Parts: sequence; C-alpha cells; structure tokens
Amino acid sequence: MHLLLNQTNIEIVDPAADTTLLNWLRETQYLTATKEGCAVGDCGACTVIVGQLIQGQIAYRSVNACIALLGSLHACHIITLDALQGPELHPVQQAMVDFHSSQCGFCSPGFVMSLIVWWLNTPANLLATPEDFANHRHGVELALSGNLCRCTGYHPILLAADHLAPMDRATDPLFNQLGGLDRCHVQLKNMALAGQQISNPAYTTPLNLAALALAYEASPNAKLVAGSTDLALDITQGLQPFKCLIDVTGVEELQGIDERDKKLHIGAGVSLSEVEFFCQTKLPQMSDLLASFASRQVRNRATLVGNIANSSPIADIPPLLLVMGAELVLQQGLKQRTIALKGFNLGYKQTALAAGEFIHSVILPLPSNGQRVWIEKVSKRTEDDISATCVAMSLTLDHDTIVQIDIACGGMAATPKMANMSQSQLLGQTLTPQFIAKVPVWLAQDYQPIDDMRASAAYRQQVTSNIVTGFLRAAIA
Repeated sequence: MHLLLNQTNIEIVDPAADTTLLNWLRETQYLTATKEGCAVGDCGACTVIVGQLIQGQIAYRSVNACIALLGSLHACHIITLDALQGPELHPVQQAMVDFHSSQCGFCSPGFVMSLIVWWLNTPANLLATPEDFANHRHGVELALSGNLCRCTGYHPILLAADHLAPMDRATDPLFNQLGGLDRCHVQLKNMALAGQQISNPAYTTPLNLAALALAYEASPNAKLVAGSTDLALDITQGLQPFKCLIDVTGVEELQGIDERDKKLHIGAGVSLSEVEFFCQTKLPQMSDLLASFASRQVRNRATLVGNIANSSPIADIPPLLLVMGAELVLQQGLKQRTIALKGFNLGYKQTALAAGEFIHSVILPLPSNGQRVWIEKVSKRTEDDISATCVAMSLTLDHDTIVQIDIACGGMAATPKMANMSQSQLLGQTLTPQFIAKVPVWLAQDYQPIDDMRASAAYRQQVTSNIVTGFLRAAIA
C-alpha cells in the first residue's frame, strides 16, 4: 500500500490487519507529536488530518489515529502536527499561544489539528469579519467536540479560534510546509491511478461488490470493517489480535446515499458525517441525533451500517430507523435479500446474518404526509457519550385519533426494541391527557431494563416514560 505522510510518499508492504495508525506513526515513523490519551477515540489527543480523493478533489477531515487501522488508509494523505514544526508557527498555533490555550500541552496537538481541519473546510469568505466568526462559533464547538482538555478549559481555545484570520486553503501555511496543495493532489491521484486494492491476505480492500462478496464468501470468519471505530477497541483495549480483515470502504457500490421514491438508500460504506449532512433537510431528526453521536472524528469514519451490524443494545441509530420502518438489503455471494430491520436483531449481539452474508445497504423511508417523528437521547454528557436510553417515536393523527404509531428504544433491552404493547394500546385511540397518563404502565410491560454504570433500571424506566408521554403531549399541544 502507498500513502502520503506529511510530504513523504511511503510504501508499506503487507500491513498487519490490527496495526493502528497511531502505533505506526509513533513506533515505526517516530512521529511523537501525535499523542495517545485514551486509545478508544474519546479524548482526541491523537487527532490527525486525513485527506482522501473524492470525485477528483481532496477532502480533508479529522480522524482519531488510535482507532484508525493503517490498512484502511491506502492512497490517503496523513497530516500530523510534526508537519508544523517549521521556523514559524501556523496561525492556529500562534492563536493558541496568544490566548494562553495550553497548559500541560498533552491535548494541544489534537486541538490544533481539529481547528486546522475546521479552518480548511470553512470557506474564507464566510470568515471575513468578527461577526462571521461569531456566527460560526457552533461550528467550532462541533469541530472540537471530540477533543477533551483537563487543565486549560475550553474558553481560551474558543477565543483562539475566534481570532483566526480568514485564509484560503491553497495559501494555508500548512501546505507551504508540505510542498503545496497541488503537489499533494498529484501524488494522491497517482496512487489512485495505480490501483487501490490491497491483496494482502491479512487486510483485503476489494474495489467492487462482486470482489467483496466472493472474498467474504470464501472467508466467512473474517471480520468486515469500515471505520473500525468499534472494532479497534478490541485491539487497543481487549488486546485481541485479528489475522484477517476485509475493508468495505473501497467498494464503489457501497458508497452511495440518495433518495428514490421517498426513501433514502444508504450504502454500507457511507460515513455518519455524510448521513448527517445529507439528512439536514430530508430527515432533520437524524442530523440532530448524529450531532450528539460520538465526536466529529468518529463520525468521519463510522458508518450507519456499522452501527446496525454491531448489534449493540445501546446503539443510538436503530431506534429511529425502527420507527421509520427501515429495511436492510443483505447480500451473500451474488444473491441479495431484503428484510425489515425489526427482524434483524435476534438477541444480544445476535443477528439474522447467515455465514458469509453482509449488510449491503439500508432503505430508510422518509416521513409521509402528516407523520411526525421525534428522537431523544439521554446520557451523562450531551455529546460524545453512550446513551442510558434513546427513544424514538413516529406518529400520525387524524383529528387527535392515532392512525399510526411506532415507538422504539435503545438501552432498554438486550436489543434495540419496539414498544409493541404500548403501540397496540395506543393505536386507534383518541389522544387526551387522561389517556396519555396510562402510557407508563404499558411501557413497563414492554421494557425491563437493567442497572449498570450508565443508569439504574428505575431511572431508565422513568425517563423513558417521561420522554414518550412528552412526545404524545407535544402531538396534541
């Protein structure tokens, strides 16, 4: 495989399946500006910038190096803070100095890289005045939502961001250090033209759907991987070795997200950041949910299909998909079948996938006329945290009579689960405050949650009832 590391073209022969980008940078390239804090993608100290050719242009994004697998970065441009150790500070670095934005400094490399990638992706004409920066403050907060600081506090760092001067990507000092943006573009283009498939038996990157299907059918015990934001934790925390991984992110047929016949079709390789952007107007509830899903670094690599395939009871996205009647397109070899998402999770970490079968895509119906949709996640932190409960509901009323209702929760059972009892009691009834008051009794029959480190069973039951009844009251307000 080939990648561009700062300004150096590097060839890597037979990368091990479970080598993370962070370990490779620090242990073989001796680039120690990128720090290891948590090794689970939470703290952001290891943030690097990854550039990848998309439709002929380089898209730069922030990535947690601790959970990014090296084999997934073929034909990518990896930029680390080491590229900014020139005679002059980068404007982001200078702003952080000017506003005393660093104390111990351990988290500072990650903050610098997250701020730079935000700056690169914000057009200069939108940051021409102090008022423009004020209008984009929330964008900065989202960009930094995956970077944690123990000692400085966030106010000086946000002040530093507020006082950055607007600059065009092509003239950014970062690319002067790297030999120019055009040079980076040419090198990635040459890598792409040379072919992107790694035929390494440890880490395979098929380029088309047929190659993926045949590879997985031949090695059904191999692990499929996209962003590796969850699987990498088995490596960094569980110390589990992986001998064979098949990466789906190079499969062209799995990269699409589009709307057809009032339904979204989302391929297995589509990142959560792409889904978040695409759904802003089509299904804003999804975009709102994803704003509190992990961090920008994680969403840049994690996929919607990965969140489903992981089959976690606390996955945040399945409750919303369940109430919208989502379907999954499954593929085994060259054959496909479509099943309802509600039939996919068979038990804790158990799914309807057969050996050698994988999720090709998700079919997500958009709300119909008159259908209202709600989603609310409850966690100890607003952002970048695992939920205690995640509640979704879709509802259609005809003169205050319920003609359609679906309720689903995550964190309340061994799988993301529909509230079948509550739905059956509510369907066809007229919504009144007195009737809504009965809902907690039915929900108690649908869910029997457990106590754990995130919440007690009693808290989960109470807050879920409060949320559902709140949704119903809002419907008739």
